[in-house]
Amino acid sequence: MISSRFPLSIYRRIGTSFIAVFVIASTIAAQAGRVSPPAVKDPKGDSVDRQNREATLRSAEMEVAVEKTDKRRVNAAIEKIKEDYKHIQIVRNEIVRSILANKPFEYRLVSEQAGDVRKRADRLKTCLVAAAREESEKSRANEVYFNDQQQMKSALVRLCNLIISVVENPVLKTPGTTDLQQSKQLATDLLNIIDLSSSIKRSADKLK
Repeated sequence: MISSRFPLSIYRRIGTSFIAVFVIASTIAAQAGRVSPPAVKDPKGDSVDRQNREATLRSAEMEVAVEKTDKRRVNAAIEKIKEDYKHIQIVRNEIVRSILANKPFEYRLVSEQAGDVRKRADRLKTCLVAAAREESEKSRANEVYFNDQQQMKSALVRLCNLIISVVENPVLKTPGTTDLQQSKQLATDLLNIIDLSSSIKRSADKLK
């Protein structure tokens, strides 16, 4: 028999609380005993990711290789320009000495010098005056022949003056110069050197 010291409602509340605690404890225990399965991973997804990483690496390696190749080409072109720039002046000085000697020209040597000048002028034109390429499309002079010592002398003097104009041009003399007018002048001078040296060589070949 329940003591009358406590009201019946208190016993009911205690019983309800006990039941609630029991249910919560059972739920927690059940959850603790349940093991979550591992996440399912798509093997194709791993393969795609790996292929993407490998492709990125290959692309980076190719870019580095191309950059190294481009640098080598640029450096090689610069060295060739320096060589031609120096050598064309050496040939000019040899021609000047021949002119000042006031002796009959050795036409075999004149032919070799003219051919050398033409080759180097053509190479300089190709390397240096891409921005003024339209100059190359202009009509070229007709074939000209120099038939004696005096005509050859005048042609060689003009060739020497053209070479001086080229080597003193800021585009060639000062790397990094981007003056369009000077670039066009350089293109014109180089084309004139090519034409004139070709005529000198043809004439010397006939006279030697």
